[in-house]
Amino acid sequence: MPTIVFDFDGTIADTMSVVIKIANKFSDHYGYRKIPLSDLPKLREKRPSEVLKHLGISIFKLPIVVRKIRFEMNKEIVHLQTAIEIKDTLLNLKKNGCVLGILTTNSRENVTEFLKNNDLQLFDFVYTGRAVYGKARLLKKLMKEKTIPHKDPIYVGDEIRDVEAAKKAGIRVIGVAWGYNTKAALQKANPDYIVEKPEELQEIILNNSQPQT
Repeated sequence: MPTIVFDFDGTIADTMSVVIKIANKFSDHYGYRKIPLSDLPKLREKRPSEVLKHLGISIFKLPIVVRKIRFEMNKEIVHLQTAIEIKDTLLNLKKNGCVLGILTTNSRENVTEFLKNNDLQLFDFVYTGRAVYGKARLLKKLMKEKTIPHKDPIYVGDEIRDVEAAKKAGIRVIGVAWGYNTKAALQKANPDYIVEKPEELQEIILNNSQPQT
């Protein structure tokens, strides 16, 4: 059975509403547009670079804004819920021998606290790091340090950049349509699969991991 590596923000945890609330809090100070709820459908179709352009966040201010949002997120982690009801799917994957992991740029403390609060302490590892050069390098680093063969892992994420990172790292990828980017947006990045509910995720992984007869 394969190793299933999950993105955290948007895929496991419902962080979108909190990030928007925090980003709007600092918009006047850093001189970018607020994000009204009416803009969400349009923004969910865009790439990160297009979102930054839409909001008017300069590349120079971005690191400062990201740090501020991360700092405020530490205070909110205790209140976060799952992006979708995924516990039964995780239990079934583990029952069938899959190794479950999380790859995130969030802090290990935040992720661990979230998993505990939501009764999701089912993961075999949580791998954290800064995606300074993109998530593809982080994925490659994870595979090397965890000694995971390229043919083995499946990456599960909710953003276009997750799909692109997995492709650059040379591993299979499943896009989930319940997170940041919409199904239509994910399709443009051409993942191996796109799912709209956890049951579909479970079916794809288990059906494509059975021994050949």
